[in-house]
Amino acid sequence: MFGLYKNCASNAAKIFVVSVCIVIVLLVTWSAMRERDIELSESTRANSNVAMALAQHADQTFNEVDIVLLGLLERLEHDGHSGRGLERTHDMMVMRVRSLPQLAGLFVYDEKGNWIVNSQPAMETRFNNADRDYFIYHRDHRSEKPYIGKPIRSKSNGQWILTISRRIDKIDGSFGGVVLGTIDLAFLQRFYERFDIGREGAIMLGNLNGTILHRRPLMTDTIGKSLDDSPLFQNHIRHQTSGDVEIRSAQDGVLRIQSFQHLADHPLFVIVAMSKNEVLADWRRHAWARAFGVALLLLILWYGGARMVAQVRRRETAERDAVDARKELEHLYKALEEQAQKDGLTAVFNRRYFDQALQSELSRINRSGGTLSLIMIDVDNFKMFNDTYGHAAGDVCLLRVASVLGHAAQRKHDVVARYGGEEFAVILPDCDSSCALSIAQTMMARLRKERITHAHGVGGIVTASVGVASLTAPAGLTIGSRDLIEVADEALYVAKHQGRDRISFRVFPTSDGLEGLCLAEEAD
Repeated sequence: MFGLYKNCASNAAKIFVVSVCIVIVLLVTWSAMRERDIELSESTRANSNVAMALAQHADQTFNEVDIVLLGLLERLEHDGHSGRGLERTHDMMVMRVRSLPQLAGLFVYDEKGNWIVNSQPAMETRFNNADRDYFIYHRDHRSEKPYIGKPIRSKSNGQWILTISRRIDKIDGSFGGVVLGTIDLAFLQRFYERFDIGREGAIMLGNLNGTILHRRPLMTDTIGKSLDDSPLFQNHIRHQTSGDVEIRSAQDGVLRIQSFQHLADHPLFVIVAMSKNEVLADWRRHAWARAFGVALLLLILWYGGARMVAQVRRRETAERDAVDARKELEHLYKALEEQAQKDGLTAVFNRRYFDQALQSELSRINRSGGTLSLIMIDVDNFKMFNDTYGHAAGDVCLLRVASVLGHAAQRKHDVVARYGGEEFAVILPDCDSSCALSIAQTMMARLRKERITHAHGVGGIVTASVGVASLTAPAGLTIGSRDLIEVADEALYVAKHQGRDRISFRVFPTSDGLEGLCLAEEAD
């Protein structure tokens, strides 16, 4: 017997130690995964903030150039295309290019695409740009907004540039040419290099038709490439102004956290992508170090756990007995509480619970205002029923009546209670007069449908007289439960006095002088 107990204690020790080890592993794993989620969340938030900053920078970059174009349009309109006027315009264009670091050049073309004036120190007019997309766009469209074209190589210096342009209108509204500003992509590249996006990260600027305008790191085949078929563009950028998404690259297989942001003033977007592997690099190092420490801790726990077997076993047994005793007491308490609230015969709530529930609802209405209805039901000629069929049959009759009432008042907070003898009461919170009458009519109809034989009843069956009182009150009144019960009792008295088997309805008179209203429903 002692050996058996010893073996049980040994097994309990092993289970205890294993359980503790499992809990520690689970907690450490949960903590590590939570830290991982926090790291990803913070990185995503930082990524999104960078995308927002880059979008604002791009907006500012293009807006500054667009302001120059608007000034250039005004200058051309004022000075015209005369020789002296073009010289002043050329001087202004040279000055503007020097003052804006992103501005590579300014150009003015006539309606045929010929160069009229530009920002080059030695004014060059031998080129024609009628084949450029921005020229074709302005020639075919009238728009008050600037047009941002595809990346191109400049004819003057061979650099990759972005173009922003506006249409020149003649006096009659016809196409008169184009004013063009070119933005050096090297300016964007220098700005993008300031951000730490890791070795496998990327920053991209594109327009909303899916064309890449610039990318860091810059690849030879990147500029001008279409993103129209990519899942990121199709499923996210095209339908949302900003967002964050994890997508694995089809080119290099790298899983990246990609944050995108539309520009506020131009049909462009910015993408900032960071490698998820690089984002989690520090977290992985910490996780491995923690795992090593946990392994040592588990070894210590395993060794020390076996020496505490007897004490742990006795403590667990005592705690288990205490928990069982507490549960048993709680179970008994709930059973006694339910018995104290329910009527022993009909299983609906008893008079004591009814009084508490009604007082609680009236306190709520006195405090906050609202609606409340009370239905009082009295089984017609019940004493004669008992005298005719006996008290046992009377108990069955009351049980069936209670069941009918319970099925008719099934809202969550409705209370059906046995008020005393053959009388029942139903509390209907948040139920106005029409709602209360509907429920009372349902009760009457269901009771008649039961067809409980009663030789001295109306129509030879058991019926009931019903008094309904409805209360609609603002906050701040002081209405007692006895006040509402008296109104319902008065309505019940009217129903019984008028021949039973009917409903009498009365509105509770509030402080605003509302008169009580009595309605009666005749027996079917």
